[in-house]
Amino acid sequence: MTIILSSKNKDQLLFEGFRYRRDRSVWRCIKDKCKGLARFDGHIYEAYKSHTCQAPNPEEIEKAVYNYEIRKKAENPHDPPCLIIQEARLKLSSDAAAVISQYLASQRSVQRIRKDNDIPKEPTSFSEIVIPLKFQLRTSNQQFLLYDNDDNQNRLLIFA
Repeated sequence: MTIILSSKNKDQLLFEGFRYRRDRSVWRCIKDKCKGLARFDGHIYEAYKSHTCQAPNPEEIEKAVYNYEIRKKAENPHDPPCLIIQEARLKLSSDAAAVISQYLASQRSVQRIRKDNDIPKEPTSFSEIVIPLKFQLRTSNQQFLLYDNDDNQNRLLIFA
């Protein structure tokens, strides 16, 4: 039993080979027209309506975890996409590795996540260093970047 986030940042329950989405107080199978339901009674999860979609598919569960790991690690701008994808692939079984998307598709998803989250790329010169406003403030809206002289040759940044 694991709870991960979907691509739309909604909770998904991975339980007994099926994926469920939250539907008010119960968990509903993610497949359309499937009647599979699970519930949480405060201590344990239990499936209480049988599935009409198919048999449990552990490869699909591993694929969902793989995609979640990539999305989660892609938010760190310092790790290159090849390292993120390689670490996620090492956790897969051989059956699930045959089902997952190709390397290029995974690499593009990392790039999309970084673009959507507005994570700046690594600069190659001082003139390329642009610090967005959201990175100049702390969580309490206090100024984090105190001084920037904008000199391309001898740039000085003071953080506090």
